[in-house]
Amino acid sequence: MQIISRKRRAAVPALTLLVALCALQAGCRGQKSANPAPNQTANAQQAAPAAPEDIAQLDADIDRLEKQAERNPADEETQDELARVYVRRAKAEQGGGRYQEALTDYQRALRHDPDNEEAQGGAAAMDQQLGGDKQEDENGAPAPLPITPNVADEEGKPAATPTPKKGDK
Repeated sequence: MQIISRKRRAAVPALTLLVALCALQAGCRGQKSANPAPNQTANAQQAAPAAPEDIAQLDADIDRLEKQAERNPADEETQDELARVYVRRAKAEQGGGRYQEALTDYQRALRHDPDNEEAQGGAAAMDQQLGGDKQEDENGAPAPLPITPNVADEEGKPAATPTPKKGDK
């Protein structure tokens, strides 16, 4: 009988600890789902269209940085900052439903910083949103056709294809 009571005594703290852990875990799960306000606020800020004052400020920043970049084209910090400002303006335009303008700004950002992942992702998303099959550059010109080798020679005549000889396989 003493053996059983010793086992019970050892099991009581373990069981208490297990119950406490379950309650703590349930509380954490309940807290996540009960208070998603910070995430919703961040998402609402991204999706909400920017105020005209915000866009005007971004325009002024872009003008200032463009002038700096013209004076010193090798300054990578200015180029990177200019790309970031273009991305911010593109997001504001995207939030306002101006997808073509957003795509143009993402493309401009990539011209200044080709490795900018935000601009790459934004440009791809806007391209798909606008129907990526039309493929235009920022000036509205259609994309160049792909080069097909051996279709025509220099004079515009079809390229001669070698005819296999009778002995060749």
